[in-house]
Amino acid sequence: MHSPQILGINRTQDAAISVFDGGTHLMSIHKERLTKRKHHWGRLGDISLYKNHIPVVSQPYDLVVECWSADDEFRKKNDYHQELYNELPLKANAQIIEISHHLSHLYSAWPSSGFDTCAAMIIDSVGSPVEHINYDYPGKNGQQNLFEVASYYYCEDGKVTCIKKQLHDRNPEKPDGLGNFYYKLTECLFKGEGNEGKVMGLAAYGDPAKFDLPDLIVNDGEVMIPDEWRKIFKSTDFDYKDEKKTFQEKADFAAKGQEVFEKALVQIAAWLSEKTGTKNIVYAGGCALNCVANSKVLDAGYHLFIPPAPHDGGTSLGCAIYGAMEYYHLENQFNWQRDYLGPCVNIDEVKSLLKDYPDLRIEKPNDLIEECANHLVHGKILCVFQSHSEFGPRALGNRSIVADTRYGVNKFWINAFIKGREWFRPIAPFVLEEDVNEYFDFTERTPFMLFTAFLKDKYKDHFPTIEHIDHSARIQTVSKKDNEFIYDLIKNFKEKTGVGIIANTSFNGKNETMVETLDDAIQCFIKHPIHYLVVPPYIISKKAEVSNPMQLSSYHA
Repeated sequence: MHSPQILGINRTQDAAISVFDGGTHLMSIHKERLTKRKHHWGRLGDISLYKNHIPVVSQPYDLVVECWSADDEFRKKNDYHQELYNELPLKANAQIIEISHHLSHLYSAWPSSGFDTCAAMIIDSVGSPVEHINYDYPGKNGQQNLFEVASYYYCEDGKVTCIKKQLHDRNPEKPDGLGNFYYKLTECLFKGEGNEGKVMGLAAYGDPAKFDLPDLIVNDGEVMIPDEWRKIFKSTDFDYKDEKKTFQEKADFAAKGQEVFEKALVQIAAWLSEKTGTKNIVYAGGCALNCVANSKVLDAGYHLFIPPAPHDGGTSLGCAIYGAMEYYHLENQFNWQRDYLGPCVNIDEVKSLLKDYPDLRIEKPNDLIEECANHLVHGKILCVFQSHSEFGPRALGNRSIVADTRYGVNKFWINAFIKGREWFRPIAPFVLEEDVNEYFDFTERTPFMLFTAFLKDKYKDHFPTIEHIDHSARIQTVSKKDNEFIYDLIKNFKEKTGVGIIANTSFNGKNETMVETLDDAIQCFIKHPIHYLVVPPYIISKKAEVSNPMQLSSYHA
């Protein structure tokens, strides 16, 4: 019997697809990597887009599993399904099914968690309307015109039970739910999609005690937003681009919001653990990208698994896993311990591509690691492009910009001249897995950059490129198994400097998505003041010298 071919599709924000052969993962990619529009929503025409870029998408399918959210596009469902029939060679008995938004988040997380028994919390600003939820949950009967904002489950030996949902009517005047709180907080400070990370970065510069605002109200997993917060959310005074408030006042406001968010999340985890009798918790939904809050849950003593793409982009993978496990009753073969899930790239094409770029030079060093480490020691900025791209929103070494951590000017140079973003935005560190507890008050393996940790006292103010003002960093541990090239690079760098950390940020410029293809990488490298493009086993340089971003003697920490 052949393995069923399964296509998982996220039709909402951060549109994405995942292709599975039975329970085995083949490929996943976000739409934004192809269109270059951040957080690009799913729309009609997506299947043709994916097919044109990725050959494996054109294969015949036995099953298509979709998830939607509160997006009005669901009303065009018939058009989307007709597009599937028109664009794909669906097999004769192929089925198209839909699952609700929070269920797709759940299946993106718990099957890969490694937990036999666990609780699950799915928290975001809005999920599916209750009319689209096809499984039982407490209080389901008769509800209408409500939307899920949090869902809690108990998972044991492959069986899933929904134990609670928080629902909301989407009244913008009376927001409730933890995800809605952070969404409104973000909207007060930064307009546009996907700016929650800016709030988290800004909060480190603030003092929450400067604002007399109440904690969120948490009751049996449900979060209510006090009127004092609702009132301030209507104000435009804290807009980061305006000057109605000082930078410090905005930072203090962000800090207060971050503080009450963290407190509420820990309260939810405590309630969920007590209700289910387990300290094993899987966590997904947009709120799970808040690394600082995630670390508070860890510190409270819970065993926490968060997938590398806990946001909406990861739900395509959840759809495909659901199809394998629940529709075909297959054992899940996907273990989300590495996140390089993008389509395969033929690295050898780089030599032919560079024929069109006479101002670039390509070399194949005898010892690429040694050469790259030397460049870092001498203050050069490198970008790394290798193999399959990361599926989550974080660069984890295959689409990364890397630099020496010891010089504060590197942070300034990357933020100002490459990223074109706010000066306070932190840059994350790669740290050798075996060294993480040497530098940080942290002992966990954290390969997906989903937790923060504080530097130990003896290392405070030593690594200004990656060290936030509160001496924290959003760390990523690296083992040889995780990413051999990055691991060997850090090891070599450590041999030269005594420091087992290098700086890492996503390989993209201002308002750009992470590079996906070799051509993307070359274009980004040319446009920005980056010294070297590393495409193992090759290293590419510019024939015209790049201005050095630092004077080492002046900027050593």
